[in-house]
Amino acid sequence: MMGRPWQLPPDWPAPAPEARAHSERLAGLIRSEAGETGLSFARYMELALYAPGLGYYSAGARKFGEAGDFVTAPELTPLFARALARTCEAGLVALGGGDLLELGAGSGRLAADLLD
Repeated sequence: MMGRPWQLPPDWPAPAPEARAHSERLAGLIRSEAGETGLSFARYMELALYAPGLGYYSAGARKFGEAGDFVTAPELTPLFARALARTCEAGLVALGGGDLLELGAGSGRLAADLLD
């Protein structure tokens, strides 16, 4: 398979023209940086995820929810947060109080539902 261009499986939907153009711009940047000497895996991932305006996390496309690339339990229902809140409450009572920090990289839905 080395040396052959990768292709989508035939039963997958074709990407929209703007998505394909975006991917081609990112691939061009990666090829340009790789040049003749190549890239480390760390640099490749940095470009793929964070290249300004092109990387997965910096291009501005929606990541979470039904219109995004994936859905997590807190995005679907508040039940996950309610179950977690009961566990947190028991822990905070046992500790005599404290603070909770929600450091997920999502939309903030889990933190909002925990506060409800």
